[in-house]
Amino acid sequence: MKKGLWILTAMLLSLAFVGPISSVSADPHDEEGHEKAGFFKSEAFVKYQAEELGIDEEGKDAETLRKEVKETKIKRAAQEMGVETEGKDFKSLAKEVHHQKVMEKAEEMGIEAEGKEPEALAKEVQEERLKKRANELDIATEGKDMEALQKEVFETTVNHEATILGIDTEGKDWVDIHKEVQEVKVIQSAEQLRINTKDKDTQQLFDEIITKHADEAKNQKLFPFDRGEQ
Repeated sequence: MKKGLWILTAMLLSLAFVGPISSVSADPHDEEGHEKAGFFKSEAFVKYQAEELGIDEEGKDAETLRKEVKETKIKRAAQEMGVETEGKDFKSLAKEVHHQKVMEKAEEMGIEAEGKEPEALAKEVQEERLKKRANELDIATEGKDMEALQKEVFETTVNHEATILGIDTEGKDWVDIHKEVQEVKVIQSAEQLRINTKDKDTQQLFDEIITKHADEAKNQKLFPFDRGEQ
């Protein structure tokens, strides 16, 4: 799978909670659950999440913790929605939680859910959210399939944020622009937190923010906490 398509797919695997199935998101920053590429795959961030969720980290590698983080988030979401968790495997529970979220979003958007299969309803909600986001960005939707519109929404959103941050986008692929946006945000956060940036790459700075300054970064709403709880 091409890098751009993989990241685009990863960005869609979220509905304000971790989920292994398709999303109804239309925002490249709505990317919870660490299906994200880049910084959010780091061991430091996984350990931070595990600690926040009260998961025992002793003797566990990053991949094991990442799996437990996903499972714990799904179980908590299920409990909050009153979904029975006993006797259900992760995949089944994730689907049920996802469908419940889709149902809630459909009701919020005035979409009739009765008699529709879960996948069909999820697709309809996703399309409506995508069109709404496109309208907000003044992107024409007529005659475009969802895949093309989705790509255009992401590209426009990323380019807009890059412009705000003073990043030159000319001749650059949107995937690279998105990466550069995150790198600039990491550096800005480090500087705000008065972290010594000399001879450190952006991944090292990100890990230091997470391991030593997470609470302060969260209080100041600095990246990666600039869009709420991660």
